[in-house]
Amino acid sequence: MAAEVEITVASHPRWLSLIRRIVTEYAELKGLDAQSAREIVLAVDEASANVIKHSYQGECKQRLTVSALYSEDAIEVEIHDNGEPFNPMSQPLPAPDELRAGGRGMFLMQTVMDEIEYERRDGKNCMRMRKRIKAHAK
Repeated sequence: MAAEVEITVASHPRWLSLIRRIVTEYAELKGLDAQSAREIVLAVDEASANVIKHSYQGECKQRLTVSALYSEDAIEVEIHDNGEPFNPMSQPLPAPDELRAGGRGMFLMQTVMDEIEYERRDGKNCMRMRKRIKAHAK
């Protein structure tokens, strides 16, 4: 993916707000409606937090990269990390009525995004998420 915007940050939770701001700004710049922008930001935030928590097991000195590309019908976001191989798509989702702390991130991401893919490429985890957009976006 040839990104229009890309940010690489240390794997510390303090940088999640910066990632959210950049993704929000990008979505607004491309003319997305507020609801679509919020959904993309939610998915990217959750995926980035999962990298920090699960792929890097809280190690704050690693790196994660978030990149975004707009096309005429979608915004595609990729998140790359060098952490432990882990395919979040292979994990069963909890039942909607199951009460427990955590474990809802993938459900939320799958609910708000149209496509989510995971692959291990060149020793890196790569999660690709796509959100189809309305024709008025630019």
